[in-house]
Amino acid sequence: MDRRYLKQQLMDFFNQYQLGINWRLLTLNFEVHSLHKGECLVHQGEHSSKVFFLNKGLLRYYSLSDNGKEYTQTLAKAPRMVGSTRAMVSEQPSLFSIEALEPCLAISFSWKSFYQQMSQDLAFMQAYAKFMESIFISKEMKEHRMASHSATQRYLDFCCDFPELQRSLPQQQIASYIGITPVALSRIRAKLKNTMG
Repeated sequence: MDRRYLKQQLMDFFNQYQLGINWRLLTLNFEVHSLHKGECLVHQGEHSSKVFFLNKGLLRYYSLSDNGKEYTQTLAKAPRMVGSTRAMVSEQPSLFSIEALEPCLAISFSWKSFYQQMSQDLAFMQAYAKFMESIFISKEMKEHRMASHSATQRYLDFCCDFPELQRSLPQQQIASYIGITPVALSRIRAKLKNTMG
């Protein structure tokens, strides 16, 4: 894959949030990561000081409890910045893993170097702030749905947000994403199928 094209995708991503970024200031080298389905960019408990840009594919953030129960926190579709903020900024172990749900392509930068160069350009910092705002809004929306929507409505929300995944994603992962058991999800699907005839 052409490295210039991968960097251009990163630039295009931030340009949608803020025009006027001086991209000549971003002179960092980056690593290219090609992931097969099931491979992880970051593992839970790992120290990762990198920030990633997902050029192609779909990722799942998930965590394992002490008793081995899996919880899917969020899904990330390209193009998008990804990584563990806790690991990058605080140099603490990541609280989750980031797994490829399909073949993925990503580039990575050292967070400290990336932030240092980004901070030299106000427009770049503003673009990053707007991106983070969109992440916080999405997180708030998901938390609101988890608290106020029925399990059936949360499944319908998932189907609306990720229509391409309702058939391809394993039932256990969909169930953990919307906060129910796979058995409960089977019942919901059967009921919806009967209702829709």
